[in-house]
Amino acid sequence: MLEKGFLDTLSAMEDGLDKIIIVGGWCPYLYAVYLWRKEIPNIPTITDMDLGVLETGSRKFDRTIHDKLSAAGLAVERICADEPEPIQFVYKKKEFEMKAEFITSFETTDDTLNRFLGSQLACNRIEAFEILLEDYVGINIHHSGKKLRLNIPRPETFLYHKGITFVMRFGEAKRDKDLFYVYFILKFCPDPQLLLEALARYQNHELFESFRANLKEYLADVSSPGYKVLRPFVRRWFEEKKINQKIREIFAPLFALI
Repeated sequence: MLEKGFLDTLSAMEDGLDKIIIVGGWCPYLYAVYLWRKEIPNIPTITDMDLGVLETGSRKFDRTIHDKLSAAGLAVERICADEPEPIQFVYKKKEFEMKAEFITSFETTDDTLNRFLGSQLACNRIEAFEILLEDYVGINIHHSGKKLRLNIPRPETFLYHKGITFVMRFGEAKRDKDLFYVYFILKFCPDPQLLLEALARYQNHELFESFRANLKEYLADVSSPGYKVLRPFVRRWFEEKKINQKIREIFAPLFALI
C-alpha cells in the first residue's frame, strides 16, 4: 500500500516530474530497490512524501501541480485550521494516509512556485536545501502501465546534506532519522569506496566544516550521543552486544576522509 500510494501520487504529476526531486525518507527505499537493486532486509518505511521543487525558469505549464493532484482526487488539508490557504494534499485509502509535502530552497523564485505548484499549495523553504537540488539521478519505475522517471539525489549528495542538517531538525525523532540515513547509505551502498570518492568533491564546499563537526560531535567515539541515537535503528540488523562495534566500523572510512 505504501509504494502504491506513493507512485499513484507521483503518476498524477507525470509531466511535471522532471522538476521534482524525491527527498526525505523515501530515498533509502528508492536507493535500495531501484538504484542499487540490492535486497536489504527491514528497510525503514515512511508514509509522508517529501518532494523537492526545482527552479522552472520561464517554462509554462498548462496545469499546476495543485490542479493535477486535485483532479486525481487527493484529499485536501489546510495548513492552518483558520485559513483557507495554503493547503497540502493527502493520499487516502480507507485508514491509510500519506501527505505530499513540497520543499524548496531560498534560491527558488516565487514565480516558479506560483506557476508550477500553484499559489494555493504549501511549499516550505529550508536552509541548505539547494544542495539536494544541484546533483541528482533519474530512475525508471513502471507503475499502472506508465514508465515514471523519478529524480532522486545522488547518494553522496543525500548523505552530505543529512550530515549538515540533522542537527537543525525540529524534534529528536526527525534528527535521529536523518542521522540514521547517513548510516544507511554508508552501510548499504554497493561500492563504499566509490561513494567516498564522490563525497570528497564536497571538501571545498562552504558547509563541509559543518558536516565534519556535526559527525565528529555525534560519532567521534562510543561515548558520543550518536551511538545512542543509532542504536534503535541498527538493532534491526545486529545483536545488541555488537552494535557499537558495527557503528564504529561503518563510520571509520568516512572519518578517515573528513
